[in-house]
Amino acid sequence: MHRSIKTVTLVGGVASLLALSGCGLGPAPAQSADTGGEIGGTITFQTMQLSPTFDDYINGVIADFEQANPGTTVQWTDIPSDQAARKVSADSVAGTLPDVLDLDAATLAPLGRDGRVLDMSQSAADLESRYVPSAWKSFDYGTTAVAALPWYLNSPVLMENGSLIDQAGSPASPTTYSELLDVSAEIARTTGKAGFQPTSIGLPNYLLSMGVPLVNEDSTAAVVNTPEAADFLQRLADLYANGGIPADSVTAAQRTEIDTFSQGETAYLETGPSRLKIIGQNAPQVLENLRIAEPLGASKGTTWVVAHGIAVPQSSENAATALAFATFLTSPENQLALAEQSSVFPSTVESLEADFFQAEPTDLATQARRIVATSLFDGGTMPKPAAVDSEYASTLWSAVQTAITGETPVAQALADAETQLTEMLQARAK
Repeated sequence: MHRSIKTVTLVGGVASLLALSGCGLGPAPAQSADTGGEIGGTITFQTMQLSPTFDDYINGVIADFEQANPGTTVQWTDIPSDQAARKVSADSVAGTLPDVLDLDAATLAPLGRDGRVLDMSQSAADLESRYVPSAWKSFDYGTTAVAALPWYLNSPVLMENGSLIDQAGSPASPTTYSELLDVSAEIARTTGKAGFQPTSIGLPNYLLSMGVPLVNEDSTAAVVNTPEAADFLQRLADLYANGGIPADSVTAAQRTEIDTFSQGETAYLETGPSRLKIIGQNAPQVLENLRIAEPLGASKGTTWVVAHGIAVPQSSENAATALAFATFLTSPENQLALAEQSSVFPSTVESLEADFFQAEPTDLATQARRIVATSLFDGGTMPKPAAVDSEYASTLWSAVQTAITGETPVAQALADAETQLTEMLQARAK
Protein backbone atom coordinates (compact mmCIF):
# COMPACT_ATOMS: atom_id res chain seq x y z
CA MET A 1 0.00 0.00 0.00
CA HIS A 2 1.23 3.52 -0.76
CA ARG A 3 0.42 5.47 2.40
CA SER A 4 3.14 7.75 3.77
CA ILE A 5 2.27 11.37 4.48
CA LYS A 6 2.42 13.71 7.43
CA THR A 7 -0.50 14.23 9.78
CA VAL A 8 -2.64 17.21 8.76
CA THR A 9 -6.15 18.52 9.08
CA LEU A 10 -8.64 17.98 6.27
CA VAL A 11 -11.01 20.91 5.77
CA GLY A 12 -14.20 20.77 3.70
CA GLY A 13 -14.95 24.14 2.11
CA VAL A 14 -18.51 25.42 2.24
CA ALA A 15 -17.85 29.12 1.82
CA SER A 16 -19.18 29.12 -1.73
CA LEU A 17 -22.34 27.24 -0.86
CA LEU A 18 -24.50 30.35 -1.03
CA ALA A 19 -23.79 30.56 -4.73
CA LEU A 20 -25.08 27.04 -5.21
CA SER A 21 -27.92 26.63 -2.76
CA GLY A 22 -30.54 28.62 -4.60
CA CYS A 23 -29.53 28.12 -8.20
CA GLY A 24 -31.50 26.11 -10.73
CA LEU A 25 -29.67 23.21 -12.34
CA GLY A 26 -32.29 22.43 -14.94
CA PRO A 27 -34.50 19.31 -15.13
CA ALA A 28 -33.30 16.52 -12.87
CA PRO A 29 -32.40 13.23 -14.55
CA ALA A 30 -34.11 9.95 -13.76
CA GLN A 31 -32.14 7.16 -12.05
CA SER A 32 -30.50 5.98 -15.25
CA ALA A 33 -26.76 5.38 -14.79
CA ASP A 34 -25.89 1.73 -15.44
CA THR A 35 -23.97 0.29 -12.49
CA GLY A 36 -24.31 -3.30 -13.64
CA GLY A 37 -21.73 -3.23 -16.43
CA GLU A 38 -18.17 -4.52 -16.42
CA ILE A 39 -15.50 -2.73 -14.42
CA GLY A 40 -12.97 -1.24 -16.82
CA GLY A 41 -12.05 1.79 -18.85
CA THR A 42 -11.31 5.31 -17.70
CA ILE A 43 -13.05 7.33 -14.99
CA THR A 44 -12.44 10.83 -13.66
CA PHE A 45 -12.16 11.53 -9.92
CA GLN A 46 -12.33 14.99 -8.34
CA THR A 47 -11.40 15.89 -4.75
CA MET A 48 -11.54 19.05 -2.67
CA GLN A 49 -8.18 20.53 -1.58
CA LEU A 50 -6.33 17.29 -0.91
CA SER A 51 -3.34 18.00 -3.17
CA PRO A 52 -0.41 18.22 -2.67
CA THR A 53 -0.54 17.06 0.96
CA PHE A 54 -2.39 13.85 0.15
CA ASP A 55 -0.83 13.11 -3.24
CA ASP A 56 0.91 9.96 -2.00
CA TYR A 57 -2.22 8.65 -0.35
CA ILE A 58 -4.63 9.30 -3.25
CA ASN A 59 -2.18 8.11 -5.90
CA GLY A 60 -1.58 5.00 -3.80
CA VAL A 61 -5.29 4.19 -3.58
CA ILE A 62 -5.65 4.73 -7.32
CA ALA A 63 -2.67 2.46 -8.05
CA ASP A 64 -4.09 -0.25 -5.80
CA PHE A 65 -7.49 -0.01 -7.50
CA GLU A 66 -6.02 -0.15 -11.00
CA GLN A 67 -3.88 -3.14 -10.03
CA ALA A 68 -6.89 -4.96 -8.59
CA ASN A 69 -8.95 -4.13 -11.69
CA PRO A 70 -6.76 -4.53 -14.80
CA GLY A 71 -7.88 -2.32 -17.67
CA THR A 72 -9.05 0.54 -15.46
CA THR A 73 -7.63 4.05 -15.33
CA VAL A 74 -8.51 6.70 -12.74
CA GLN A 75 -7.72 10.29 -13.72
CA TRP A 76 -7.51 12.42 -10.58
CA THR A 77 -8.00 16.17 -10.35
CA ASP A 78 -8.11 18.32 -7.22
CA ILE A 79 -9.77 21.73 -6.84
CA PRO A 80 -9.65 24.38 -4.09
CA SER A 81 -12.48 23.95 -1.60
CA ASP A 82 -13.64 27.54 -2.07
CA GLN A 83 -14.26 26.83 -5.76
CA ALA A 84 -16.09 23.55 -5.30
CA ALA A 85 -19.66 24.85 -5.10
CA ARG A 86 -19.42 27.00 -8.23
CA LYS A 87 -17.58 24.33 -10.21
CA VAL A 88 -20.04 21.59 -9.28
CA SER A 89 -22.92 23.85 -10.31
CA ALA A 90 -21.32 24.77 -13.64
CA ASP A 91 -20.33 21.19 -14.43
CA SER A 92 -23.80 19.92 -13.59
CA VAL A 93 -25.44 22.42 -15.96
CA ALA A 94 -22.92 21.58 -18.69
CA GLY A 95 -23.21 17.82 -18.15
CA THR A 96 -19.50 17.51 -17.44
CA LEU A 97 -19.42 16.34 -13.84
CA PRO A 98 -16.54 13.94 -13.04
CA ASP A 99 -17.43 10.25 -12.64
CA VAL A 100 -16.56 10.30 -8.93
CA LEU A 101 -16.89 13.32 -6.62
CA ASP A 102 -15.51 14.02 -3.15
CA LEU A 103 -17.91 16.53 -1.55
CA ASP A 104 -19.00 17.58 1.90
CA ALA A 105 -22.69 17.12 2.68
CA ALA A 106 -23.47 20.83 2.24
CA THR A 107 -21.85 21.22 -1.20
CA LEU A 108 -23.43 17.98 -2.38
CA ALA A 109 -26.91 19.18 -1.36
CA PRO A 110 -28.10 20.68 -4.70
CA LEU A 111 -27.13 17.52 -6.59
CA GLY A 112 -28.77 15.34 -3.96
CA ARG A 113 -31.97 17.39 -3.89
CA ASP A 114 -32.23 17.22 -7.69
CA GLY A 115 -31.52 13.49 -7.94
CA ARG A 116 -28.35 14.07 -9.98
CA VAL A 117 -26.25 11.45 -8.21
CA LEU A 118 -26.70 7.74 -7.62
CA ASP A 119 -28.86 6.86 -4.63
CA MET A 120 -26.54 4.58 -2.71
CA SER A 121 -29.49 3.15 -0.78
CA GLN A 122 -30.36 1.53 -4.12
CA SER A 123 -27.02 1.20 -5.89
CA ALA A 124 -25.01 0.07 -2.84
CA ALA A 125 -27.63 -1.06 -0.34
CA ASP A 126 -25.47 -4.01 0.70
CA LEU A 127 -22.83 -1.60 2.04
CA GLU A 128 -25.01 0.20 4.58
CA SER A 129 -23.85 -1.92 7.53
CA ARG A 130 -20.25 -1.00 6.72
CA TYR A 131 -20.76 2.60 7.84
CA VAL A 132 -21.63 4.42 11.06
CA PRO A 133 -25.42 5.07 10.94
CA SER A 134 -25.07 8.84 11.39
CA ALA A 135 -22.63 8.96 8.46
CA TRP A 136 -24.94 6.98 6.18
CA LYS A 137 -27.84 9.27 7.11
CA SER A 138 -25.81 12.44 6.53
CA PHE A 139 -26.50 12.30 2.81
CA ASP A 140 -30.30 12.08 2.90
CA TYR A 141 -31.73 14.82 0.68
CA GLY A 142 -35.24 13.44 0.34
CA THR A 143 -35.17 12.92 -3.42
CA THR A 144 -31.94 10.97 -2.96
CA ALA A 145 -31.97 8.97 0.28
CA VAL A 146 -28.20 8.39 0.37
CA ALA A 147 -26.41 10.63 -2.12
CA ALA A 148 -22.87 9.43 -1.39
CA LEU A 149 -20.88 6.67 0.22
CA PRO A 150 -19.59 8.14 3.50
CA TRP A 151 -15.88 8.90 3.56
CA TYR A 152 -14.30 10.90 6.37
CA LEU A 153 -15.97 12.58 9.34
CA ASN A 154 -15.44 15.27 11.92
CA SER A 155 -17.09 15.27 15.34
CA PRO A 156 -16.21 17.08 18.57
CA VAL A 157 -14.97 16.68 22.08
CA LEU A 158 -15.60 19.14 24.91
CA MET A 159 -12.44 21.06 25.82
CA GLU A 160 -12.29 22.62 29.27
CA ASN A 161 -10.15 25.40 30.70
CA GLY A 162 -9.14 23.63 33.91
CA SER A 163 -7.94 26.83 35.57
CA LEU A 164 -11.31 28.58 35.21
CA ILE A 165 -13.23 25.48 36.20
CA ASP A 166 -11.17 25.05 39.36
CA GLN A 167 -11.78 28.70 40.25
CA ALA A 168 -15.51 28.02 39.90
CA GLY A 169 -15.41 25.15 42.38
CA SER A 170 -14.77 22.33 39.91
CA PRO A 171 -18.32 21.73 38.63
CA ALA A 172 -18.91 18.45 36.82
CA SER A 173 -18.48 18.51 33.07
CA PRO A 174 -21.77 19.33 31.32
CA THR A 175 -23.17 16.53 29.17
CA THR A 176 -25.94 18.46 27.40
CA TYR A 177 -26.40 22.00 26.09
CA SER A 178 -28.92 22.62 28.86
CA GLU A 179 -26.30 21.71 31.46
CA LEU A 180 -23.79 23.90 29.61
CA LEU A 181 -26.08 26.88 30.16
CA ASP A 182 -26.36 26.08 33.87
CA VAL A 183 -22.64 25.68 34.48
CA SER A 184 -21.84 28.74 32.34
CA ALA A 185 -23.97 30.86 34.64
CA GLU A 186 -21.99 29.52 37.59
CA ILE A 187 -18.67 30.17 35.84
CA ALA A 188 -19.69 33.80 35.22
CA ARG A 189 -20.88 34.31 38.79
CA THR A 190 -17.75 32.93 40.41
CA THR A 191 -14.97 33.93 37.99
CA GLY A 192 -16.29 36.83 35.94
CA LYS A 193 -15.50 34.88 32.78
CA ALA A 194 -17.90 33.40 30.24
CA GLY A 195 -18.85 29.76 30.09
CA PHE A 196 -18.83 29.35 26.31
CA GLN A 197 -19.25 31.25 23.06
CA PRO A 198 -22.33 30.43 20.96
CA THR A 199 -21.87 30.56 17.20
CA SER A 200 -24.04 30.78 14.13
CA ILE A 201 -22.91 27.39 12.87
CA GLY A 202 -23.47 25.87 16.30
CA LEU A 203 -26.96 27.17 16.97
CA PRO A 204 -28.73 24.54 14.82
CA ASN A 205 -26.82 21.83 16.72
CA TYR A 206 -27.96 23.27 20.06
CA LEU A 207 -31.61 23.34 18.98
CA LEU A 208 -31.57 19.95 17.28
CA SER A 209 -30.17 18.33 20.41
CA MET A 210 -33.09 19.77 22.38
CA GLY A 211 -35.70 18.24 20.12
CA VAL A 212 -36.27 21.16 17.74
CA PRO A 213 -36.64 19.53 14.28
CA LEU A 214 -35.43 22.62 12.34
CA VAL A 215 -37.28 21.55 9.17
CA ASN A 216 -40.42 19.60 8.35
CA GLU A 217 -40.36 16.10 6.91
CA ASP A 218 -39.67 17.10 3.30
CA SER A 219 -37.55 20.16 4.14
CA THR A 220 -40.00 22.58 2.52
CA ALA A 221 -40.62 24.56 5.71
CA ALA A 222 -38.61 25.55 8.77
CA VAL A 223 -39.65 24.41 12.25
CA VAL A 224 -37.86 26.55 14.83
CA ASN A 225 -40.68 28.39 16.59
CA THR A 226 -41.23 25.75 19.26
CA PRO A 227 -41.48 25.85 23.08
CA GLU A 228 -38.10 24.09 23.32
CA ALA A 229 -36.45 26.70 21.09
CA ALA A 230 -38.09 29.56 22.97
CA ASP A 231 -36.91 28.21 26.31
CA PHE A 232 -33.35 27.74 25.06
CA LEU A 233 -33.19 31.17 23.44
CA GLN A 234 -34.53 32.87 26.56
CA ARG A 235 -31.96 31.08 28.70
CA LEU A 236 -29.26 32.17 26.25
CA ALA A 237 -30.50 35.77 26.57
CA ASP A 238 -30.41 35.52 30.35
CA LEU A 239 -26.90 34.14 30.17
CA TYR A 240 -25.82 36.98 27.88
CA ALA A 241 -27.23 39.54 30.34
CA ASN A 242 -25.27 37.97 33.19
CA GLY A 243 -21.95 37.67 31.37
CA GLY A 244 -22.17 33.93 30.86
CA ILE A 245 -21.36 34.31 27.16
CA PRO A 246 -18.98 36.92 25.67
CA ALA A 247 -20.75 40.13 24.67
CA ASP A 248 -18.96 40.31 21.32
CA SER A 249 -19.99 36.77 20.45
CA VAL A 250 -23.40 38.07 19.38
CA THR A 251 -22.20 41.12 17.46
CA ALA A 252 -20.82 41.76 14.00
CA ALA A 253 -17.33 41.90 15.52
CA GLN A 254 -17.52 38.29 16.66
CA ARG A 255 -14.24 36.56 17.43
CA THR A 256 -13.94 32.91 16.55
CA GLU A 257 -14.77 30.64 19.47
CA ILE A 258 -11.28 29.12 19.44
CA ASP A 259 -9.70 32.58 19.75
CA THR A 260 -11.92 33.42 22.72
CA PHE A 261 -11.10 30.11 24.39
CA SER A 262 -7.37 30.46 23.67
CA GLN A 263 -7.42 33.90 25.29
CA GLY A 264 -8.76 32.35 28.50
CA GLU A 265 -12.10 34.14 28.22
CA THR A 266 -14.32 31.03 28.13
CA ALA A 267 -14.34 27.82 30.13
CA TYR A 268 -15.66 25.42 27.47
CA LEU A 269 -15.10 24.83 23.77
CA GLU A 270 -16.86 22.08 21.84
CA THR A 271 -14.73 21.41 18.78
CA GLY A 272 -12.85 18.80 16.76
CA PRO A 273 -9.66 17.30 18.25
CA SER A 274 -7.52 18.91 15.54
CA ARG A 275 -7.95 22.25 17.35
CA LEU A 276 -5.64 21.01 20.10
CA LYS A 277 -2.66 21.74 17.88
CA ILE A 278 -3.85 25.30 17.24
CA ILE A 279 -4.38 25.94 20.95
CA GLY A 280 -0.96 24.53 21.73
CA GLN A 281 0.67 26.85 19.21
CA ASN A 282 -1.24 29.99 20.17
CA ALA A 283 -1.93 29.50 23.87
CA PRO A 284 0.42 26.96 25.52
CA GLN A 285 -0.66 28.22 28.96
CA VAL A 286 -4.24 27.22 28.19
CA LEU A 287 -3.17 23.85 26.78
CA GLU A 288 -1.23 23.17 29.98
CA ASN A 289 -4.45 23.25 32.01
CA LEU A 290 -6.74 21.87 29.32
CA ARG A 291 -9.00 18.89 29.99
CA ILE A 292 -10.94 16.73 27.56
CA ALA A 293 -14.49 15.51 28.17
CA GLU A 294 -17.17 13.72 26.18
CA PRO A 295 -19.00 15.92 23.65
CA LEU A 296 -22.33 17.42 24.55
CA GLY A 297 -25.25 15.13 23.75
CA ALA A 298 -23.25 11.94 23.28
CA SER A 299 -25.23 10.07 25.93
CA LYS A 300 -28.45 10.99 24.12
CA GLY A 301 -27.14 10.38 20.60
CA THR A 302 -27.29 14.05 19.62
CA THR A 303 -23.64 15.05 19.17
CA TRP A 304 -22.98 16.77 15.84
CA VAL A 305 -21.14 15.10 13.00
CA VAL A 306 -19.95 16.55 9.67
CA ALA A 307 -19.39 14.19 6.76
CA HIS A 308 -17.55 14.10 3.45
CA GLY A 309 -18.81 11.56 0.96
CA ILE A 310 -18.00 10.01 -2.41
CA ALA A 311 -20.77 10.51 -4.97
CA VAL A 312 -21.29 9.16 -8.48
CA PRO A 313 -23.27 11.45 -10.83
CA GLN A 314 -26.14 10.06 -12.87
CA SER A 315 -24.38 11.48 -15.91
CA SER A 316 -21.43 9.11 -15.56
CA GLU A 317 -20.94 6.99 -18.68
CA ASN A 318 -18.92 4.45 -16.71
CA ALA A 319 -20.99 4.22 -13.54
CA ALA A 320 -20.05 0.61 -12.81
CA THR A 321 -16.35 1.46 -12.56
CA ALA A 322 -17.10 4.73 -10.76
CA LEU A 323 -19.16 2.93 -8.12
CA ALA A 324 -16.49 0.26 -7.75
CA PHE A 325 -13.85 2.92 -7.16
CA ALA A 326 -16.07 4.78 -4.67
CA THR A 327 -16.57 1.51 -2.81
CA PHE A 328 -12.84 0.79 -2.83
CA LEU A 329 -11.85 4.28 -1.68
CA THR A 330 -14.28 4.21 1.26
CA SER A 331 -13.33 0.69 2.37
CA PRO A 332 -12.36 0.18 6.04
CA GLU A 333 -8.72 -0.42 5.12
CA ASN A 334 -8.38 2.74 3.07
CA GLN A 335 -10.33 4.85 5.54
CA LEU A 336 -8.15 3.73 8.43
CA ALA A 337 -5.01 4.54 6.43
CA LEU A 338 -6.33 8.06 5.81
CA ALA A 339 -7.28 8.58 9.46
CA GLU A 340 -3.86 7.45 10.67
CA GLN A 341 -2.24 10.20 8.61
CA SER A 342 -4.65 13.05 9.26
CA SER A 343 -6.98 14.49 11.89
CA VAL A 344 -10.21 13.08 10.43
CA PHE A 345 -12.27 10.10 11.53
CA PRO A 346 -13.38 7.18 9.38
CA SER A 347 -17.03 6.50 8.69
CA THR A 348 -16.64 2.71 8.74
CA VAL A 349 -17.37 0.72 11.88
CA GLU A 350 -14.45 -1.65 11.32
CA SER A 351 -11.96 1.22 11.10
CA LEU A 352 -13.15 2.67 14.41
CA GLU A 353 -12.49 -0.69 16.09
CA ALA A 354 -8.78 -0.48 15.27
CA ASP A 355 -6.14 -0.03 17.99
CA PHE A 356 -5.39 3.43 16.59
CA PHE A 357 -8.71 4.58 18.06
CA GLN A 358 -9.25 2.14 20.91
CA ALA A 359 -5.80 1.97 22.53
CA GLU A 360 -5.36 3.43 26.01
CA PRO A 361 -4.78 7.20 25.66
CA THR A 362 -1.31 8.56 26.41
CA ASP A 363 -1.94 12.31 26.00
CA LEU A 364 -4.67 14.84 25.21
CA ALA A 365 -4.61 14.07 21.49
CA THR A 366 -5.06 10.32 21.89
CA GLN A 367 -7.65 10.87 24.61
CA ALA A 368 -9.67 13.13 22.29
CA ARG A 369 -9.29 10.66 19.42
CA ARG A 370 -10.65 7.81 21.51
CA ILE A 371 -13.59 9.87 22.81
CA VAL A 372 -14.69 10.87 19.30
CA ALA A 373 -14.26 7.34 17.96
CA THR A 374 -16.35 5.97 20.82
CA SER A 375 -19.04 8.59 20.25
CA LEU A 376 -19.23 7.68 16.56
CA PHE A 377 -19.08 3.94 17.22
CA ASP A 378 -21.64 3.87 20.03
CA GLY A 379 -24.31 5.92 18.28
CA GLY A 380 -23.57 9.17 20.08
CA THR A 381 -23.78 11.29 16.94
CA MET A 382 -26.71 12.63 14.91
CA PRO A 383 -26.47 14.39 11.53
CA LYS A 384 -28.32 17.62 10.90
CA PRO A 385 -31.02 17.54 8.21
CA ALA A 386 -29.27 18.13 4.89
CA ALA A 387 -31.23 21.37 4.34
CA VAL A 388 -29.67 22.83 7.49
CA ASP A 389 -26.50 24.10 5.86
CA SER A 390 -24.35 27.21 6.32
CA GLU A 391 -26.94 29.44 4.65
CA TYR A 392 -29.64 28.11 6.97
CA ALA A 393 -27.41 28.62 10.01
CA SER A 394 -26.45 32.20 9.14
CA THR A 395 -30.08 33.12 8.41
CA LEU A 396 -31.23 31.67 11.71
CA TRP A 397 -28.46 33.40 13.64
CA SER A 398 -29.19 36.79 12.07
CA ALA A 399 -32.85 36.47 12.97
CA VAL A 400 -32.29 35.68 16.65
CA GLN A 401 -29.27 37.82 17.51
CA THR A 402 -31.37 40.68 18.86
CA ALA A 403 -33.34 38.25 21.02
CA ILE A 404 -30.11 37.05 22.63
CA THR A 405 -29.09 40.64 23.35
CA GLY A 406 -32.53 41.39 24.80
CA GLU A 407 -33.60 43.88 22.12
CA THR A 408 -36.33 41.70 20.59
CA PRO A 409 -38.84 39.37 22.30
CA VAL A 410 -37.86 35.73 21.85
CA ALA A 411 -41.26 34.79 20.40
CA GLN A 412 -41.02 37.48 17.73
CA ALA A 413 -37.45 36.53 16.80
CA LEU A 414 -38.33 32.86 16.38
CA ALA A 415 -41.45 33.66 14.35
CA ASP A 416 -39.38 35.91 12.06
CA ALA A 417 -36.69 33.25 11.78
CA GLU A 418 -39.20 30.57 10.83
CA THR A 419 -40.71 32.81 8.14
CA GLN A 420 -37.35 33.74 6.64
CA LEU A 421 -36.07 30.18 6.69
CA THR A 422 -39.23 28.79 5.12
CA GLU A 423 -38.99 31.33 2.29
CA MET A 424 -35.39 30.24 1.72
CA LEU A 425 -36.29 26.52 1.67
CA GLN A 426 -39.20 27.07 -0.71
CA ALA A 427 -37.02 29.08 -3.06
CA ARG A 428 -34.62 26.15 -3.21
CA ALA A 429 -37.42 23.78 -4.16
CA LYS A 430 -38.41 25.80 -7.26
